Amino acid sequence: MDLAIVLVEPARAGNIGAAARAIKTMGFSRLIIINSEQHLQPEAQWLAHGAQDILESIEVAPSLESIRAEFDLLIATTARERGQSRTYLTPEQLASELELFPTSSAALVFGRESSGLTNQELQLCDRFSYVPLANDYPSLNLAQAVMVYSYALSQVSRMIGLQSVEASHGSLQALKQKGELLLDKLTVTEQDKLHPWLLDHLSSLGQRDVNMAHQLLNDLLKKIN
Repeated sequence: MDLAIVLVEPARAGNIGAAARAIKTMGFSRLIIINSEQHLQPEAQWLAHGAQDILESIEVAPSLESIRAEFDLLIATTARERGQSRTYLTPEQLASELELFPTSSAALVFGRESSGLTNQELQLCDRFSYVPLANDYPSLNLAQAVMVYSYALSQVSRMIGLQSVEASHGSLQALKQKGELLLDKLTVTEQDKLHPWLLDHLSSLGQRDVNMAHQLLNDLLKKIN
């Protein structure tokens, strides 16, 4: 599995350095920073502890939207479940799902230390995940969260006997477009719980199920028209 770690507007250089160390320890190497230059501060080097090569190869992008097309799957991480309209997976559940529905490229997205991801950024993502904690506070800091997820997802690349064939990015995108067209014809808006629920679940299908879903949506659209 080709996995990138994405940090959106990190404000603390130390968190970036510690995150770089965490992902290298767990066997990953690609770190993308959105709209921040804090990784250039000395503190990032101090906290990297042997992962300076990760810092030196950091990619910087202006926005999450600017890298969306590069990945088959964007996975949003949040401090807690935000509403009932989306399915939120634990790191372990996420790892299990990636075993069943592997993608050629995926990005694990972490939000700002103070406010997380915006609603607009969440809408760009295909999966949603959080770490259940014994208490609401104190929550994990950014570097700790990166370590938890990096460990959980490092297991995926070691698993064999995958049970599902990957659906191509183009096929999934076409299916989501058909789903959006169907919802539009049924006058289901983005504010309705059904809208994000359907699109989230369409994104999780393997190739065989994607083919069946294409046929089903085609039939439904014909009947509506």
